[in-house]
Amino acid sequence: MNEMKHHHHYRDIESSYEHYKNVLAEAVAIQSVSADPGRRNETIRMVHWMKDYLAKFGVESKLIDLGDQLLEGNQVPLPPVLFGTLGHDKSKKTLLVYGHLDVQPAEKSDGWNTEPFVLTEKDGKLFGRGSSDDKGPVLCWAHAIEMMQKHKVDIPVNIKFCFEAMEESGSVGLEELLTKEKDGFLKGVDFCCISDSYWLGTTKPCLTFGLRGICSFQVEVTGIAQDLHSGVYGGVVHEPLADLFWVMSQLTDVNGNILVPGIYDDVAPMTDEERKSYETIDFDVTEFRDSVGAKRLPIEDKTKLLQRRWREPR
Repeated sequence: MNEMKHHHHYRDIESSYEHYKNVLAEAVAIQSVSADPGRRNETIRMVHWMKDYLAKFGVESKLIDLGDQLLEGNQVPLPPVLFGTLGHDKSKKTLLVYGHLDVQPAEKSDGWNTEPFVLTEKDGKLFGRGSSDDKGPVLCWAHAIEMMQKHKVDIPVNIKFCFEAMEESGSVGLEELLTKEKDGFLKGVDFCCISDSYWLGTTKPCLTFGLRGICSFQVEVTGIAQDLHSGVYGGVVHEPLADLFWVMSQLTDVNGNILVPGIYDDVAPMTDEERKSYETIDFDVTEFRDSVGAKRLPIEDKTKLLQRRWREPR
């Protein structure tokens, strides 16, 4: 009986494809480019659109005003942050879902083959700015809730949502807000899930439970006090640009291994369990190579490639 029920749910999900696609198309059409002051109203509209959409499934949302931001010499309003709540059952754990509703700039002139803000289906794939980063994944939460409610399936957790629309521009104002809300909206949260990562391949969904960080540095090399003619003075004074090339070239060897002393000291040693997990994981190196448009990769062994991608500094 249970299997029949699940089969029925699955069929319903499959037959809802056009509905899901139309909802995504509506979201993609809102040009919520957070870096463009001329489209800031679109970014704000996107957050309101999401609030209205979640309300259909009983999500109680409030929009938190973050004030203004100085952008390209003008004060422009920041889009609000959406805090949403579904379920208040004290016996259930509470999951906080994070996602973002803004997108990177996109124009046909950037090299798009289709209109970036018109969701377009080609060869079974959907193309549109934000369809995978991050409007599509955010909407999947709403689709899952919709389907569970429709089939009277108990949602096993309380859900809180935190959706912002400045992620592509540095999440301006979000950290301060969340710090302020640690005993407010965030109180009682047991675990968090972000909606902004990738499948390993093209056929099997996966759960991502960790992401690499990034370190940024600024390097400035100075030399003589004035510009000199290279034909007359080349080779007899220090050339800052040539020195910078040399310094940068010492950071890695030709195989991409980092040469900075001590860089690998903080990398956690690999356990036997982790070593084994690389062997059985479903990952196709050839498909990956083709998907990034490379003729060859620096390393084409599945286990070593995944270790480079996930656990080693690069």
